[in-house]
Amino acid sequence: MAITTIRNSTFIADAVNYIKNKLNTNITDPLSGGRPPTDKFILTEYPMKPVKYPIITVKDAGSAQEMRLGMRSESTMLRIPIEIRIWTRNVVERDELFDSVYDYLRTNQFSGDDFQGAELHDFKMSSAVNVSEGGTRSKVMEVSYLFIAE
Repeated sequence: MAITTIRNSTFIADAVNYIKNKLNTNITDPLSGGRPPTDKFILTEYPMKPVKYPIITVKDAGSAQEMRLGMRSESTMLRIPIEIRIWTRNVVERDELFDSVYDYLRTNQFSGDDFQGAELHDFKMSSAVNVSEGGTRSKVMEVSYLFIAE
């Protein structure tokens, strides 16, 4: 089932799966030769089985209540941080995939895939850190969105 809007009762899981599905549809796996990516390219958790790089993981990084939306109101403004980690075999591949992911998220707030229409507002990238572990290169990017829980 495709998620088209973020619900109050499942906002974290909905946001993670919405972003995963959008990236899976719009980011090309360098190993696919331009074909649509497979389900094993973008995941919601690092797999326990051996993988072929590159992969991208999308997972929640917690959440925070920014503020209540008035006296006698149960509505709140939440900040939903999402960790997107790009795992690759080399630095060039890592940087190219990072650029593609960031550019897609940055340019689809109000048009194209319309994250605003899914109730994810105020895209912000708070950090992007390079990590080298053995032969694997990765970049950990934290992005966040505002969500109004009514």
